[in-house]
Amino acid sequence: MQDKRSDRRQLLRAAAVTAGAAVAVPALGGITPAQAAALASTGAIPWVGKAGSGAPYIADETVGAQVAINAALSTDTTQTAVYVAPGTYLVKGPVVLNDKQALIGAGPLTTLLKATSGFSGAAMVTTPAGASTASRQCVTDIGLEAAGLVANGINFQTNADPAQYGPDPGPWLTRVFVSRTTGDGIYLGGTNPGGVREFKLTDCRVENTGGWGYNLQSSDGFVSGCSCQGSDAGGYLLGGGNIKAWGSKVYGTGTSTTAGPGFRLASSRATVVGCEAQDLAGNGFEILGANCTVSGCTADSTGVGSTDTGSNSAGFYVGASAVSVEGGAFQRSGGGAKWIESVGPGMRYALVLAGGVDYVSVRLVSGSGRQVPFVGLISGTAGTHSSISVLG
Repeated sequence: MQDKRSDRRQLLRAAAVTAGAAVAVPALGGITPAQAAALASTGAIPWVGKAGSGAPYIADETVGAQVAINAALSTDTTQTAVYVAPGTYLVKGPVVLNDKQALIGAGPLTTLLKATSGFSGAAMVTTPAGASTASRQCVTDIGLEAAGLVANGINFQTNADPAQYGPDPGPWLTRVFVSRTTGDGIYLGGTNPGGVREFKLTDCRVENTGGWGYNLQSSDGFVSGCSCQGSDAGGYLLGGGNIKAWGSKVYGTGTSTTAGPGFRLASSRATVVGCEAQDLAGNGFEILGANCTVSGCTADSTGVGSTDTGSNSAGFYVGASAVSVEGGAFQRSGGGAKWIESVGPGMRYALVLAGGVDYVSVRLVSGSGRQVPFVGLISGTAGTHSSISVLG
């Protein structure tokens, strides 16, 4: 049986040899911008650049740079990496990634795709429309500026069994910067069971979106070292089962009329470790799915404050049974979402327990000297099979 994990490495090695390139081919797991540039310079992989750059695919911004990028990708629809040279490129439609294709820039603030007037499509980078079976795409070192014209920065969906690689189609997104979408910054999902299962998000940033920063409706995914700022609906929506997130942060989410929680664990078996929610209009961590674990996390001045009963002004909100929570929740002096459209000053309760929850284990520290609008350590009660401790 073919070891498909080596496909991408073998492709790059073969391409470099064919082009006569003295370029070290990287190990499985991705290539750096410098390695991509070196491969592109030898012709080992196609690349896109501005007029006069010598690129084999020239971005014509009268039709949008996506035309050149998609043309480069279509040179081999089963396995291609395209490198986009440094610069800001106006786009008028999506870049479409098919099976095992990679979109590589020179850095998230160095290679920037920017939506412009006349943009047609729901996302800047997407899988093929319809019953997409695409799998194992990579997007790395690129910025996506939606300019208030596009719903999503990235929208990857698997809507049928993967055609080339399965059963887990898992795309990789690394050092991707998404800003100013009208909807979710990054959306991963699809109608196939589990969507784009086993996805990996590493060192990405989303800011100033009209929806969620990260709307993750696929299962078995991994989120590491990501950040979110200023997304209206909230930071991270973990809607697919068995998602793992660690070392990530959110701040400034929500609006004056809509609570925007930092992390919403909306499906079962999610695990969130070492993450932080700070100064946002909504709960820091909302646990709505059973068998979830939140460990070593910090909620700092989260909530809409004195205008709320506590349901949207908690450090940690537990709305499901069979949940384990450990961390810290505090309201600091001057903290809260006051700087977001005059939203209230922050946290009222370290912990809020919804009615009927049981088999809940909570170990939180709040400490002394809590600031206004803090009311109390705990609101609500859990069932008799629970153990709750909030120190403060």
